[in-house]
Amino acid sequence: MSIVIENLKEALNGESIAKRKYEMYAQKAKEENHPEIAHLFKAVSFAESIHIKNHLRALSVIQGSEIKLNDIVSVNEAELKQKVKDTALNLQDAIDGEIYETKKMYKQFEKNASSKGQDVAELSFSLARDAEKVHAELFSKYLKTLKKEKKIKKQKIYVCQICGNVEFNEPPEICPVCDHSKEFYKEINFD
Repeated sequence: MSIVIENLKEALNGESIAKRKYEMYAQKAKEENHPEIAHLFKAVSFAESIHIKNHLRALSVIQGSEIKLNDIVSVNEAELKQKVKDTALNLQDAIDGEIYETKKMYKQFEKNASSKGQDVAELSFSLARDAEKVHAELFSKYLKTLKKEKKIKKQKIYVCQICGNVEFNEPPEICPVCDHSKEFYKEINFD
C-alpha cells in the first residue's frame, strides 16, 4: 500500500505546482492582452484544486486520518516565477504537463492503486487523468489559435467540482468524466 500513498503524495505535489503555475500563467496572459487564454488558465487552475481535494480525501481514507495539504506539499514560488515565459510557451508547458499526467503518471498510478485494491485512490487518479486529457486538448486548441494570430472568442467556462472537467458555454446535463449532473458545475468568472 505504501506505493499508493507515495503516488498520492506525488500527485498532490504535482497538482499543487500546476495550480499555482496556471495562476501565474493566467496573470502573464492577461498582461500580454490574451484575456481568454488567461480565463482558461484560471479555470484549469481551479480544476487542479478539485484534483487536490480528491487526492487528499483518498489519502485521508487510506491512512485513516485527515491529512493536511501543507504537511505534504511545499510550492517554491520563486522557482515557479522563473518558469513563467510568454503565453505561447506557457501554453506549450501546460500541454506537456497535462499529457505527461494523462499518458504516463496517472496511468501508472491507477495500475498501482488497482493492484493494491485501493479503489478510492484508483478513482481519484482516474478522474484526474480523464480531466487532464480535456485540459491538454483545450490548451492545444488555444495554442493553435494563438499561433495563427486569430482572436479567441469570449466564452463562459464551467468546471465540474467533482472531477475537474472543463466545459465551454454551458455545462452538459451529465459530466462526461464523472457522470454527475450539471448542478455540480461551477462557472469560472474572469475579472
